[in-house]
Amino acid sequence: MLKRHRMTTAITGLLGGALLVSGCGTAAALQSSPAPGHDARNVGMASGGGGGDIGTSNCSEADFLATATPVKGDPGSFIVAYGNRSDKTCTINGGVPNLKGVDMSNSPIEDLPVEDVRLPDAPEEFTLQPGQSAYAGIGMVLADSGDPNAHVLTGFQSSLPDLSEAQPVNVLGDGNVKFAAKYLRVSSLVSTADELLP
Repeated sequence: MLKRHRMTTAITGLLGGALLVSGCGTAAALQSSPAPGHDARNVGMASGGGGGDIGTSNCSEADFLATATPVKGDPGSFIVAYGNRSDKTCTINGGVPNLKGVDMSNSPIEDLPVEDVRLPDAPEEFTLQPGQSAYAGIGMVLADSGDPNAHVLTGFQSSLPDLSEAQPVNVLGDGNVKFAAKYLRVSSLVSTADELLP
């Protein structure tokens, strides 16, 4: 499950106290939480909704490889690594990546809501040497595939907070990705994957 003392501190108001008190997994708490109301934002790929000013990085999306790793034992939760695959040092704004679910045709699901979860003490800026990564967490409110309020997603696309060109996210693991979800929550970037793990 995503690290409680960082993730849940920021989303206690969204999930209620169940996750902190009972120690249940992130996915279970997300599934039992109410769907967001009109205040939930649907983060757009080119809106800069994740924070930061568009175009302030000295690098482009082509310099990064986004890879999502499922969190074992926590269905619908992933850790996304944004790796600098260029031969230069890249400076990027901190904040929440712009991320959307995609359908079977790899088209973004525009009406699948995405909430930003800003973690306390998350860096405002990252300097990534070649081969280094920044990380974000994804949590889904899962639903039955027959639920009229659910969307079936088969992957993700994303851009970093200060970049606007959406790139596919490579999802690791066995088999195809297929989730019915009511909405997604995406955490702000952190320096190490360990900050998002128990």
